[in-house]
Amino acid sequence: MTYFDCVGFHVERAAELEDLAEQAARLGQPLPTEPGFGLRRWDVGGGVQLWVELGPAGEPLGVLPFFGGAGEHHAALVALGADPDHPEEGWAELWVEPVDPAEPYSGRFPLVCDLVDFLCVARRPPSLPTCVDVQLVCFADALVGFQDALEWATGQHQTGFRTPHAFASTWHTSVDELLGRERPEATAWLAGTVRSVQRCHNPLTHRGFLRLQVDVGEVEVDVVSPEQAAPPVQPGWLVQASAWVLGRLRSLERAS
Repeated sequence: MTYFDCVGFHVERAAELEDLAEQAARLGQPLPTEPGFGLRRWDVGGGVQLWVELGPAGEPLGVLPFFGGAGEHHAALVALGADPDHPEEGWAELWVEPVDPAEPYSGRFPLVCDLVDFLCVARRPPSLPTCVDVQLVCFADALVGFQDALEWATGQHQTGFRTPHAFASTWHTSVDELLGRERPEATAWLAGTVRSVQRCHNPLTHRGFLRLQVDVGEVEVDVVSPEQAAPPVQPGWLVQASAWVLGRLRSLERAS
């Protein structure tokens, strides 16, 4: 399984990923970017998106999946950076739902996300810190469900969580050796109550996937998972997941 399975794309070989990137480059909508690069967003349908980064000759450099139906969060953007080896890729550090707009670090929790629209944002980066609206999608690589708090408490020793509602950014909670990396890791562990379950469909591949809205503690986050890999969760269940966190800073696309 890859993260592309979370929105209904099953990719087993590098050649299949290259074909998908080329298709997205042909069919996607061009967006304004930094000189020397290109970016296209392909709205496949049903909320499924592919974002492909292009080189100077229009060649695909990479492709990212996304779910465009995710809700937006108010957040304080405190850091923004490019990958030192792949400048077409970038990340953001945010504090979600700041309590005090004048204090960016007053958010409910911090996170690092990889940005599907980094090349748009980097064209005219904002002064930091600044408040933004961000679409966040957690692409789950492992998802466990519990029918109630008692079942969760029974399995707690296997998961390491001390609370049924949490969002723990890997970068902010990891051991010291990870902090020396030039690019922070855009992954997280999360736990919370399922508020809604939506069975989605990729119209290109006809493969299904799940979109969960999970309350991690006064903040609801969107989680996508391959349908066949997810437990049969229902609203009211507790879930825990490890995930890759992707974001889109739509307001900074317009500003650029």
